[in-house]
Amino acid sequence: MAQCAYTEKKNIVYDLKNLDFFESSDLKKVRVLGKGSFGKVYLVQQKSGPGRLLAMKKISFTEDDRERRTHAFHEEVKFMQGLSHPHLVPCLLAAQCLDYFAIVMPYYPAGDLVELIGKQEPSRVIRYMSHVAHAIEYLHRHDVAHIDVKLENVFVCESDCAHLGDLGMAMEVTHSSRTILAAHMGGTMEYWPPEKVNADEHTRIDPFKCDIYAIGVMYWILVSGQQPEKNVDYLAKAYASTDLNLFYTNWFTLEHLLQPNPAKRPTASQVITLLQSDQEYTSVAEVSKAGK
Repeated sequence: MAQCAYTEKKNIVYDLKNLDFFESSDLKKVRVLGKGSFGKVYLVQQKSGPGRLLAMKKISFTEDDRERRTHAFHEEVKFMQGLSHPHLVPCLLAAQCLDYFAIVMPYYPAGDLVELIGKQEPSRVIRYMSHVAHAIEYLHRHDVAHIDVKLENVFVCESDCAHLGDLGMAMEVTHSSRTILAAHMGGTMEYWPPEKVNADEHTRIDPFKCDIYAIGVMYWILVSGQQPEKNVDYLAKAYASTDLNLFYTNWFTLEHLLQPNPAKRPTASQVITLLQSDQEYTSVAEVSKAGK
């Protein structure tokens, strides 16, 4: 079993319960970037120096859900501050305020992968999927399952690299069975694998294989240009598709990622190897396509 890469001493959360976050920090609000069930994400700017732009996740809570939100916040910060990888979004600062929590992260002006559905050549899609696979391999190697891999949680930086973010649902799975009760696993329904969709309250599933399936869903969506759906057999849709982009993608990887049987899905390390092969295959196919 791999030793976890994070340590408690790395988990630094500033206590600002009696102070205003923006009055107490070197940051000011610019605008809202997005909203979710947790609260809002703001574009913020440093007041001093060159005025660096950053993103701040504001996690609101009430007295009724304070305990649950507090636990979730500290778990997310633990993973973000303790785990470090070039393709994971880092936590730059975390604070506990009067009625919300704040997590400050880099700002990715190119946005998330949702904005790129159907707009990229397969070779670029494979590049992004490879970056995500490297991030997932790192998490899995340290016994952490992401649980909520989806296009909205992958951000593109100015160097055209993809970064996997939002560890709010991540779980450390260290026991020998490597499975958890499906009922205890969150995520986004459009990215759930068949074993999660069909599970009852007693079903145990492998969260690492769920992450792999979600990579396959992202891969399919970006290449096909179709929107994610609930309770759908993505592999059947891929087989039925006449989209020419799919003919310039190595089907072998897509078939393995979207395999209904989790035992037959590749590991994250194997996904990296498969995507390397895809990149070579697709580069040749795109050159051939351009020459026609």
